[in-house]
Amino acid sequence: MDGWLGLESIMDILQIKKQALFKKIQRGKFTKIQQIKTTGKGSRGGKIWQIHITDPAIPKVAQDAWFDHQVSTLPEKVCNLPVTRFTTDLALSKKESPRAIEDLKRWQRTGIEARMVFIRLIEQAVGSGIGVGNAISIICKQASEGSLPPPVQGLIKTANQRAGNGRTLSASGVMKWWASWKKSGGNPMALAPLDVEKFSDKDLRHFVRDYKPGQAMTVTIPTNIPLWLPFFLDVYRKPGKPSISDSRRQLRNVLPPGISLPSIGQIGRICKRIPIVLLEKGRATGAEYKSLLGYADRDASEYDPFTLCQIDGHSYKAYVAHPTTGAHFHPEVCGVICLTTKVLGGWSWGLAESWRTVADAVRHTCTISEEKPWGGTPAIVEPDRGSGNMAKVNSDEVIGLFARNGITFLPPERGGNPQGHGAIERSNQSIWIRAAKRLQTYTGKDMDRGTRKRVYIKLEKDLKAVKNTGMLGMQSKTSEILLTPEEFTQHLRGAAIEYNNTPHSALPKITAPEPGDPEGKAIRRHMTPFEALAERIAQGYQPIAMPEGMLPYLFMPHEPIKVRREKFTLRGNTYHAYELCNYHLRDDLVVAYDIHNAEQVYVLDADERFICTAKWNGNRIHAVPVPVVQQAIIDREQRRTKNLENKLELIRGEANPAIQVAPTHIELSPEVIEGEKQRALEAEHKAVIADDTRRYKEITSQLDIYYMLRKKYEEGIATEYERGWKEAYAIFQDTGRKLPPLKDDPYCLNDPDEDLLQEEL
Repeated sequence: MDGWLGLESIMDILQIKKQALFKKIQRGKFTKIQQIKTTGKGSRGGKIWQIHITDPAIPKVAQDAWFDHQVSTLPEKVCNLPVTRFTTDLALSKKESPRAIEDLKRWQRTGIEARMVFIRLIEQAVGSGIGVGNAISIICKQASEGSLPPPVQGLIKTANQRAGNGRTLSASGVMKWWASWKKSGGNPMALAPLDVEKFSDKDLRHFVRDYKPGQAMTVTIPTNIPLWLPFFLDVYRKPGKPSISDSRRQLRNVLPPGISLPSIGQIGRICKRIPIVLLEKGRATGAEYKSLLGYADRDASEYDPFTLCQIDGHSYKAYVAHPTTGAHFHPEVCGVICLTTKVLGGWSWGLAESWRTVADAVRHTCTISEEKPWGGTPAIVEPDRGSGNMAKVNSDEVIGLFARNGITFLPPERGGNPQGHGAIERSNQSIWIRAAKRLQTYTGKDMDRGTRKRVYIKLEKDLKAVKNTGMLGMQSKTSEILLTPEEFTQHLRGAAIEYNNTPHSALPKITAPEPGDPEGKAIRRHMTPFEALAERIAQGYQPIAMPEGMLPYLFMPHEPIKVRREKFTLRGNTYHAYELCNYHLRDDLVVAYDIHNAEQVYVLDADERFICTAKWNGNRIHAVPVPVVQQAIIDREQRRTKNLENKLELIRGEANPAIQVAPTHIELSPEVIEGEKQRALEAEHKAVIADDTRRYKEITSQLDIYYMLRKKYEEGIATEYERGWKEAYAIFQDTGRKLPPLKDDPYCLNDPDEDLLQEEL
């Protein structure tokens, strides 16, 4: 229903003959006229005239009658479709209009609103007795003259949704709006302007989301989505993170014939329409990819303080003095944070990530004293799967540190998921990195590279000077810019107290002065962790603290032992007690020991009841008992020494002039080459004879002989006699005649190799 009518229809409307109509055409009476080529079956390829119904030469009465007839033939509503879904066949579109308001863009929604104004004007005119066609013509004429009310006149450009100035309304265009409006049963969505995009973002998003790598040749691609897209995704979504330009170069090699290579601009425009979460799938994996996804905030405010805690280790981003040598190194800091109040309950530091650092951090959390009035025994601890947390001395369900103190240990099922412990991971930034930035020896990634290099050079220079004087290990630190172990401990304590006295965005808001300024002006701010803990204590919460006398025993490492003749061995040291005579070959005993004192240990039964104190009485490895801490230092020294020795061997090997590169080729004389060929042929001939001998010994029937000879025939090593026997076997098999065994056949004498074969058989 585009309004273009053939001459026969115009003759019926004007009630004139064909000759009179042609005269009007010749005299130029019609202004909206065109010639089109005839197509279809039976056409001769000529041209025919078409005249638009809105041509001024056609009387208004005839136009109104035609429009009324066309509208009356439309159905009242589109059957079996929701009111928000419709088609736009009457809008001369080859596409379907958006099926819901949420699928429309902003400019489409504003277009609907503007077109609805003109639909209401037409309805008012029709209600007053004016025909639809006449009403549309009047509105379009007033629009072209600019006589419509100013607010309505200003909506013409928005309703048209066409570029350029000076555009007005056309009767045919408004008639399309009206027809779509009536056919949809008064659904405003039918008035939505058409989108020029070939496919919607929704279709593109769903295709990329469901596409599986490596299926570019078999996947079904939605209409209008580029055929090259799945091939591009295969080369672009890789962990190496290739660029778009590099992926396009690879795409050239994988595109099948018939699919043209897209330009950089085409690829870039498609990538901008694909959500980053879908585009980076495969380029980023694990924790890196999860950093792009949404997450759920865990609310632990309903729990009592220290019911749920998280523990994590952190390599401190600054150099400090080593406790033994005084040289610069990066210590390992471990903290325990309460998810309810965000209080840093305890912390510890050590040379590296170890079970001892974890155990000491938990001990510090459970300790409440005058020096540290905050803390408590956690009910549940959520660690990562680091070696210090997962060590059996801490995590064992019977004798582990957590089990002995009544702490539920809940490690994740798999590692590599720091988002699952977001509170403690974020606290590393808020506490330890913030504190490390205040040190001159800070080495974080955001440290100025030039300054970091100068600091490192100075540390190395100072260390070398101390080594030259023979004072290494005799000074608390090798450089004046380092913190000694005691200073570093106080530095960490200050950082922990500062964090606990700083407003935390995850805690409720209060109206109070700034922390540390009780006489200051009250402002609206978040609570500090200390304030949140104090509020819970005021509400009746009592922290569970371990008695000071129990702490050394509870936090001693426990390990199972087996007693033999009143003795047992623990970490290289041998211990003895006469009370163990009744526990010979018992393997259900447990030992508790102090990591700093190897002179004596405490022996417990399966129920951890005290049995006796066993004392060191001899050691096959060392002349004195070695504490666990000292053993760890020795083991660490051995590992580092071995690594340095391996590097030293490689360096010496590179510089050793005795190692020469072998020549790439050697020139041989023709006699040597010919002799080598002859020896190779003889060796091959002997190998064939030996293989035949083995094969003939294994045969049990003529069928085995046949298959054996066929294999030799396929390999090209069968003799003339063997080829004849195989062919005769295939011929005589149909007649039922049997050939004599291969070894008894007289033709064997024709093969020089068969004499040897007969002797072997």
